[in-house]
Amino acid sequence: MNIVRGYGTRSKSKKMLVFFILIFVGTGINFTGADLVNQLSLPLYLDSIGTIIAAMFGGYVPGILVGLVSSFINGFLTDPKATSYGMLNTFIALFATWANERGWFKKIPTILLSIPCLAFIGGTIGALVTIGLYGVGGGEQTKEIVKYLIAEQHFNEFSAQIVGDTLVDLADKAISVGIAVGVYNLVPQSVRGQFRIHAWKQAPLTRDAVKTLINNKTRTHSLRVKIMVLLGLGAALVSIASVAISYLLFKESIVEFAVYSGDYISQEEIEFRSLNYLLNQVTLFVGVFVFIVAVVLYLARYHVILPLNTMAYAASKFTERDLHSLEEMANLFGQIQIDTGDETENLYKIITEMTQENSEFLNAIQKKNATISDMQNALIVVLADLVESRDNNTGDHIKSTAEYVELIMDEMLSEGIYKEQMTPKFISDVYQSAPLHDIGKISVSDVILNKPGKLTDEEFAIMKGHSVAGAEIIDRVIDTLPESEGGYLYEARNLALYHHEKWNGTGYPYGLKGEAIPLSARIMAVADVFDALVSRRSYKEPFTFEKAISIIEESAGSHFDPLVAKAFLNAKDRIRFVAEEKD
Repeated sequence: MNIVRGYGTRSKSKKMLVFFILIFVGTGINFTGADLVNQLSLPLYLDSIGTIIAAMFGGYVPGILVGLVSSFINGFLTDPKATSYGMLNTFIALFATWANERGWFKKIPTILLSIPCLAFIGGTIGALVTIGLYGVGGGEQTKEIVKYLIAEQHFNEFSAQIVGDTLVDLADKAISVGIAVGVYNLVPQSVRGQFRIHAWKQAPLTRDAVKTLINNKTRTHSLRVKIMVLLGLGAALVSIASVAISYLLFKESIVEFAVYSGDYISQEEIEFRSLNYLLNQVTLFVGVFVFIVAVVLYLARYHVILPLNTMAYAASKFTERDLHSLEEMANLFGQIQIDTGDETENLYKIITEMTQENSEFLNAIQKKNATISDMQNALIVVLADLVESRDNNTGDHIKSTAEYVELIMDEMLSEGIYKEQMTPKFISDVYQSAPLHDIGKISVSDVILNKPGKLTDEEFAIMKGHSVAGAEIIDRVIDTLPESEGGYLYEARNLALYHHEKWNGTGYPYGLKGEAIPLSARIMAVADVFDALVSRRSYKEPFTFEKAISIIEESAGSHFDPLVAKAFLNAKDRIRFVAEEKD
């Protein structure tokens, strides 16, 4: 996934201008709607249209701010108690943003579902606030319907206020949602995107990347949840203390005022005014608290959560522990450009430098390893040539068998023969070590190696000893290396020791049978015998290609692994090319 966006971001001044325009327009729409219903004396509010629009266009922070500003201005201009309704506006903004992010306002069923949800906030919860502030029948827009429910439908005062406010709010929110959705859809998507303000402290990310990184799974609770919990606990403790103190002071001030003025105030009146004041303070605090949480989470999203999760994602690219994935990780770290100016940025710079240095270091190591590998291969060929130069009978046997081995393994891989064993490492190790299969002949006398006629039984016994001698030579090399560094030498040992074993158990040196013989040795057995058949020796003429092929075919299941022999026979056209090129 390409997480970095292909274009930059706007300047801070442009972002702030758009932000304030959205707040100003949203607040203006709220007051325009409220003024319209007052002028027409309609039993509606229409004072949350701007809040819903701001939430849909800008998200949580603009929506909540429009709701709070509208309530504060209304409280300043009309009734100070109206600021208590700021809590309801923040809840409306929260729901509108949540619903819009989940596509509720794109489908008619969910649009219709959003109306009672918003009506519950503005009507049902709002009715409880109204009763607490003004008593039953305190709301101007619902006064008549509440009276009707009490007089005609025999509702009690409390339930009449709840039902009346909810019914009015259903109609109000149906109109408000309809207008907000209409405005949102009339604005082109390219323009709507301009109202989403991102406080990037890194290279801007794609929308899909943000969604993935924000919802990153964690072992326990995410950092976002921890921030919200800590902030909530801290704010709750402070608010409880401050509200309790202000409540007690307000209650005392009422009593002192009554004593000073000489007016009589009953205990019930004192309690009502005190509780009324307490409700006003609590609702005001809840609205402001929700706004503070939204702002803190918004800033934490761009200053902490996204930078940390982006670094974690970039680091996860180093999964294969190879140069390519490390280079990909280093390139991604170079692209994200975290610029928080704090400890997160320090961590980013350290990881970026370390990743770049590790990439360069691993690149240098791989180049050195390639050089060492080339040197090893060259030494193998030189060593094999030294052995071959002592044997006048073998010619290019070592090089030819290596090529036959490669062709056999290629065919086995394509046919899926022993596919679990035919790994890239196995194929590489066998091919690299193939020239060493006759390394043990270095311990055999030149007289025996170059004897023109048939060997005696004693001489043949000595000749057969080259397989064990070869394994011992390679064992001494392996013993000088750490256990993990043996590499292809383990397969070289198998080739040297077992390439004269036969499938039916009549071979040497140990008479192993079937799959007890290492696969690499079973492959070499076919290549070794075929090359001997088609090669000229001092004691024999070469067989024709067809004759050699028929011998291999006849020996499948007795001398050779039948599956390996099958792969060899299926690759005979390529085998013929190598054999003829040798001639």
